[in-house]
Amino acid sequence: MDLKIIANPRKPWAKELAREVSSVLRRGHRIVKKGADATICIGGDGTILFANHQHRLEGPVLGIGGAKSYVCQLSKKSWRGKLLAILRKNRIVSTMTLDAHIGKKRYRALNDFVVHATHFRVAEIRVATSSGRKRRLFSFEGDGVIASTALGSAAYAYSAGGIKMAPLQRKISIVPICPYKRAFLPSVLSEKGKANITAGRDCAFIVDGIYVRRLKKGEVVRIGKGRDMRFFEGVGVHDWQG
Repeated sequence: MDLKIIANPRKPWAKELAREVSSVLRRGHRIVKKGADATICIGGDGTILFANHQHRLEGPVLGIGGAKSYVCQLSKKSWRGKLLAILRKNRIVSTMTLDAHIGKKRYRALNDFVVHATHFRVAEIRVATSSGRKRRLFSFEGDGVIASTALGSAAYAYSAGGIKMAPLQRKISIVPICPYKRAFLPSVLSEKGKANITAGRDCAFIVDGIYVRRLKKGEVVRIGKGRDMRFFEGVGVHDWQG
């Protein structure tokens, strides 16, 4: 199998571990820089999210992270006994991503999209959702809103009061951030659900924790299901089937 290894350059342990992993994998696999059958990300969940943002991931993904990792299947302290076994079994699971369209530009998130007020001021947020035959329209003032996948529901969305779902559930979570007088409560849409988010003032648009651009007043973010992302199945930091 041709494998690409991506290590977080800001974490010395990740760079060192990449050398160890490379040495182990060369016994039966080939390490390549592009055209890989699969990608191994070392450094934690953020390494996977950033590599996805840069379109560097190829094939199914296997992550090695620290104690706080959730997306990563393996821990930096116990990867040796599991890495080759996971690759040998080659069992793949697919998790849903989200696409967001702003005008003609498309963005993809593995965890979440965030529309957030800037300059310490609240923003008027308008959220129009459709899920099956249900259509709802909300307008509230607050710090912003999160649109999250089931995988991302354990991250920022959960901290903001959303429901934590199993990683492979095919749902979309819409979670307000500090809505004034709780005028809008978290909601869950079906896999085919849609959400249009309109900011009543300039806001930040954030993809998987990465600031992408400024949203102008009145711009609409149209959110729906994206292309599935594939991961190696493995019980490491958490059980992907949990």
